[in-house]
Amino acid sequence: MTNVTRAGAQLVFAFITPQGRPVPVDVELAYRADDPHAVAVTFRMGERETTWLMSRDVLADGLITTSGSGDVRLRPHNSTTAVLELSSDNGHAVFHVRSSELQEFLNSTYDVVAPGRESDHFDFDAELRQLLG
Repeated sequence: MTNVTRAGAQLVFAFITPQGRPVPVDVELAYRADDPHAVAVTFRMGERETTWLMSRDVLADGLITTSGSGDVRLRPHNSTTAVLELSSDNGHAVFHVRSSELQEFLNSTYDVVAPGRESDHFDFDAELRQLLG
């Protein structure tokens, strides 16, 4: 039996330009058991690369209903697509995401850490000690 500690996926999101035109963007999703609440989402456009950390729960809930507050929000758009909105001091970006592909990635993360079992894989006291030095 293999002890799986990571899950990942290579997807293409559609960046929606201010003019409403979709532009394909390569996206890598990465999940690790040692950070069980977070998904690292790396956007690649040419030579540029940006990584955002997102809550796994926000991504899962956003396939069903509007989820997230602040910088990361996800909501269903129609039966096949979800809308991901990212906001920062530098701007606002909107992406269309294939719901089935995001769900498939989330399912692979549940094979690593089952929903509700995140605390089994995260040592809060050790992390706090490391932060406080």
